[in-house]
Amino acid sequence: METIAPGAEILRTERLILRRFRMADVGAYFEMMNQPAVEATLLPGPETIALAGREMAMIEGHWALVGFSFFAVEERSTGLLIGRVGPWAPYGQPGVEVGWTIHPRRGRRGHATEAASAAGRWILEQRADLSEVIHIIARNNRASQVVAKKLGGEPSGRTYAHPLVGTCDIWATPREAFFQ
Repeated sequence: METIAPGAEILRTERLILRRFRMADVGAYFEMMNQPAVEATLLPGPETIALAGREMAMIEGHWALVGFSFFAVEERSTGLLIGRVGPWAPYGQPGVEVGWTIHPRRGRRGHATEAASAAGRWILEQRADLSEVIHIIARNNRASQVVAKKLGGEPSGRTYAHPLVGTCDIWATPREAFFQ
């Protein structure tokens, strides 16, 4: 995989820019991750803006360790950071995940599906060895289950003991679903 600089734009969709995070994103990231709707299905948001910056640094560090990570999702029409979406495979996770978090104020507009679809195609183009990507979804997260279905995913029957969230269901989307 090619090295992509922090802050660099990687993908463009009809309504979104998927790029690496920038330090200037920290305020918007902190605000998004501390929304009650996000915390209800993910995990508690960072308690301080400094901890939000550390979380973004962890996301950026994943690029250095494995060559990919979550993308910052920027809305093209406004320039606002509205989410984090993309491939993720920290140590001990049972596969390459395409995950998504979209700010609740931008929910129900198809942004998660649009961004996750682009991110899924991107990682599968980078990694020819992958026959599928997974989505690790908390059992109470109905909205993410809907997105996974729209991507062509289905429950795999497997679970993952997420170190922060607890037992989650593993959904799987086959490679070919991203290229139809």
